[in-house]
Amino acid sequence: MKYIVFCKPSCPYCVQAVKLLEDKNKNFKIVNFNDDQSQVLQEIKTALEWPTVPIIFSKDESVLNFVGGYTDLIKQIEDE
Repeated sequence: MKYIVFCKPSCPYCVQAVKLLEDKNKNFKIVNFNDDQSQVLQEIKTALEWPTVPIIFSKDESVLNFVGGYTDLIKQIEDE
C-alpha cells in the first residue's frame, strides 16, 4: 500500500502526517502546494468536499481510497 498526501509545507498537520508515515516506515508520496498554487488546491478541496489539508489517499494496486486528514490517517494506520 502507498499513501498520497496533498499538503502545504506550512501546515502543521501536514508535517505531522508526513512524520507519522516516516516513523511507521510507510510508502508515500507528497504533493506539496505552495502559496502561488492556492487556486488549484482550493479546487481540489471543493471537488472532494474536504475543507483542509492534508488530503490523504491510500493506493493499493489500482484502487485509490480517500483516507481523510491527519487524525483519519492515525486511525487507519492503527487499524492496519
